[in-house]
Order: sequence, then structure tokens, then C-alpha cells
Amino acid sequence: MPPIRPARPDDARAAGHVAYETGFFGASAARYFPAPDLFARLWVGPYFAGAGAGLFVTHDARGVTGYVLGSPDPQRYRRALLRVLPGAWRDTPARALPAVTRYLLRAARHPAPHAPPDRYPAHLHLNLLPRARGQRLADPLLDAHLGTLRTLGVPGVQLSTTSENRAALAAYRRHGFEVRERRLTDLWTPWLGHPAEHVVMTLDLT
Repeated sequence: MPPIRPARPDDARAAGHVAYETGFFGASAARYFPAPDLFARLWVGPYFAGAGAGLFVTHDARGVTGYVLGSPDPQRYRRALLRVLPGAWRDTPARALPAVTRYLLRAARHPAPHAPPDRYPAHLHLNLLPRARGQRLADPLLDAHLGTLRTLGVPGVQLSTTSENRAALAAYRRHGFEVRERRLTDLWTPWLGHPAEHVVMTLDLT
């Protein structure tokens, strides 16, 4: 059987590590966000603070190697994010603040597109460490997560990725996701060297 299991509360730190080490087109987010703990609290914390449903991780003898995280309801996600935000910046090194602020300001100026939340209220994120890639682990992770959403009666789910991530695009298509929108963004240009194509994909569940 594939090495996946439901995520536990004590997986939050390991999931945050995976998020950080894959946060720049599959590589480390360190080049644009030199504050790994803050990154983990902002991007992973809400799912372990009440927003999540159908959270699963992959693992090997060394620990967690990947995950699928998501929330079935945008309001539920926002409430969890608000719970996380007050303490998110604790212990963030002062030397990291200029780079972190630069990225957050760019992200605010270049917001990602989204599908209509009434039809696609759920969203998900799937990431794998390099040592877990090439094993088709995205498939059982997606099967488990989408099964949970269907059990909950969620009508649809959306995700955001980029055209740089060909392996992920192929995995999502295998599970029936379709491209809803493509949009060039300059968000990543200072670090990537060129604009990236943002891709929004959706899947009807009912």
C-alpha cells in the first residue's frame, strides 16, 4: 500500500518543513522568504488550526515527505487564518523582515486568480519533497482527499499552480481537474527571472 496516512496534529511542524522546502516551484522558499517558521505558520498553520478537512501525509523511515492539505469552506479557512495570524510573527529574525515584507507586498500587488467560491468552495495544496517524487504518491493523496470532500458533500474544489509544475498538472488532470483560467503574473519575476503563468484548476464533485 502507498505510505500515506491521515495527518495528525503533531504533523504540523513536518508539514511546514515540506511547504518551505517546496515553496519555490518545487525548491526551497528560502530565496524569497528567509523565515521558515513564519512561512510554515502562514501557509500551513490554518489547516491545523481548524480550517482543514481531508488532510493526509506521505512518509518514509525519515519522516513526513509530503502532504495534501485543504479546506472545504473559505469562511472556515479565514477564521482559522485569523486565529493563526496574531502569533505568526513571533521569533521571526529582524534580518529576515525586509525580504519577507518585499514578498508579501508583491503578493498583495499580484493576487492569484480564483474560481467562483460558491461552486468551488474547497481548495487544496499538494507538495512532495524531492525524495518522494517520481513514485506517483500524488495519486493516492488526491484520492484520499477528494474522497473526504465527496463524503462531506462539497460541490467542487479548486487549486492554484503554475505551468512550470508539469508533473502536478498531469496528476491533477488524471483526477479530472480542468484548467479554468491561465494568467501571466510578475509575482515571481525577481526570483524566477521571467513572468510565470498562473493556472487555476477546478473539479466538480457532485
